Order: sequence, then structure tokens, then C-alpha cells
Amino acid sequence: MTSSDWANPYGVRKPYGPNGMSSGHVGQNGASTLSADHPLVPWKEPDHVHQWVDVDHSQEALDHFSGSLSELGEVLDSNKGYGRVVIVSGPAGMGKTTLIHRCLYEVKRRLAVDGAAVGNPLPVFVPTAGLENDGHRISVDPDGESFAPTRLINDRIRRELAKRLRTHDFPESRVKAIIDEKDPFQAYGEMSDLLVHRNALLFAVIPHIRWNDAHLRAAFLRTCLSHAHPRIVLFVEVSQGAAETAKEVADALSGSTAVTHLALSELNSEDIWRFSHSARPGHGGPHVLVKPDRSSLMAAHDEWKPRDVRELRKVFHSAADALRSAPHPWPIDADALRPHWEPRRTGRDALLRDPIRPRPGG
Repeated sequence: MTSSDWANPYGVRKPYGPNGMSSGHVGQNGASTLSADHPLVPWKEPDHVHQWVDVDHSQEALDHFSGSLSELGEVLDSNKGYGRVVIVSGPAGMGKTTLIHRCLYEVKRRLAVDGAAVGNPLPVFVPTAGLENDGHRISVDPDGESFAPTRLINDRIRRELAKRLRTHDFPESRVKAIIDEKDPFQAYGEMSDLLVHRNALLFAVIPHIRWNDAHLRAAFLRTCLSHAHPRIVLFVEVSQGAAETAKEVADALSGSTAVTHLALSELNSEDIWRFSHSARPGHGGPHVLVKPDRSSLMAAHDEWKPRDVRELRKVFHSAADALRSAPHPWPIDADALRPHWEPRRTGRDALLRDPIRPRPGG
């Protein structure tokens, strides 16, 4: 039995590609094979919503978002004069993309429950830089070497939005007019009018675009706010080193109900214990994992100091994969995790001593 054939309880199904559900590829046990890590996309794979983990106050952030959308009618009301901007900030790898996807899952659930009362609007979800949320391809100028100006980034994001509108059979002539409009504020206004006409809601995810200038980042966030017309909800991800900028911008715009700020910070000892409970019931392996020991995992955090949620997932996945061949059931505790976190910590320390210089354009 290979590791790809074993349903690792900390594995993640990729939504596309050779081991994704949509590709039809399955392991020997009849289930799709699992990866050590992949951005969770719960509106594509309902099972992924159960792999979302409450770490780093992410449940509090989700509750805050849900409260900001307590009345869908407010978002749909074209007389309000604005849509929504949701700023999601925090260190790289801390789960911002996953939180955004979980928010969108909540939107989809809310529409399924309350849709009839608000006219059953069509939800249009657009990850503007792909499922992996890599903003590199929309953040560099045409020569591929230097950082793109805000205008060019906005144009590229707008084209991504228009591409998705076409897949929902929005009129081609009106979609083309949105792309051709030189004034971005007017272009988003036309998009809003089209959404009202077609009874649709647009939820666009604008990824971390490898920002290298705090002033440009703040200017872009303010630009996003001006583009939050009725029926448009923009999720703007602000990553490593930018949390304070996001807070400052959100605070400056606090008089507007169009802005919601969801902030994630660093992991603490409680988070590693919470993450251990994200394991699905074991099957396909010789042993089921034993319930983890709380005190051992809390102590592991102090020794390990995991950098982010992605590192948590990969180390737990690797440890569980190793334990499947143990002669008897074994708990995922500090001793089981240590061989898998130590190489990562060594590499991280080396990077801190001799950091990699940033590439041109991010």
C-alpha cells in the first residue's frame, strides 16, 4: 500500500488535477487520493468545509463576517449606493485564503436558506488569480520584471471578473463595455447595473498581490472601496508585513458600513491542539490514530513554534503517514511530530540567517 492509497486523516482533496474529485481518479480504496496541502475550496468540494479548522481566531473572524451580512437585503439594495469590501489581513500562510473560501461557503449556505425571501439572486464567485490565489501574474507589468501600476492591476482584475460573467451568459456587449470603459469607477458602476438587471451577486477574491510598497497598498485598498458598488462584494487579501496598513485603512474608513476587516495573527499553543481535532475518521490504514494528548501538544508548540497553518497541516499529514506503519496504534503527540517539524525548523532558521532577496515585481 502506498501513501497515496491510504486515506490520510489530515489529507486534503485537490478540487482539480490528477488526484481531484472532478478528474475521476480514485485510489485503490475507491476514494479520491489526498494531498498534504491545498487551498480549501468548499464551494467546489463540500467535504472541504469539514476540514476547515478554528485556529488563530478564525471562527471569530467568520462570525464577524456573518454578522456584517446579517441582512442579505442590504447587499442587494441598489438604493444603498455601495456594496462591500472585506479586508482579510494577517501573516503569510495563516489561513486567509481558507477563511475567505469559508466566508463564501457561508454566503452560499445563506442564499440557499434565505434566497427565496430576497428573490433568489444568482451568486457569481470569482477567484481572480486562480484557486491557489497566486497574484503574481496580475501584479507585474507587461515585461514581467517590474511591479505593475495600480491601474494595470485593476484592469487585469476587471478582465477576470468579466470572464466569469461570460460563463454565466451575461450579455456579451455589456460585458465588453465593462472591459472597454477607461474610468474604473464607471466600469464598476456598469457592472453593478448589469448585476441588478440580472438579479446577481458578485463575490470577487483579490489575492495577496505581492505588495512591495505600503503607500501603493493603501491606495489600492481605497480604490477597491470606491469600486464596491451595489451587488459587488470584494474580498481583498493583505499579507505578510501589511497587517497594520490594512488596519489603518479599515479604521480610516470605519464610518462606512461597506468595510469589514477580518484580521488573523500568529498561532498560539491552543491552536495546535485545535488543529489536531481536524482529523477525519481513519479508514484504509492498518490502525486508527489514537486520540491526541492535550498536554503533549501544548508543550509541542513551545518547542516547535509552527509558523503557519500550512506548516501545521503538512507536519501532521507527514506524522500520520509515518504512524500508519507503526506496530500498534499511536497518538499524534510531540514525539510523533518532532521528526517532521525539526527539518522544517532548521530550514526556516537558515532562511532567517540568510534571507532570499525578493524577486523583481514581487
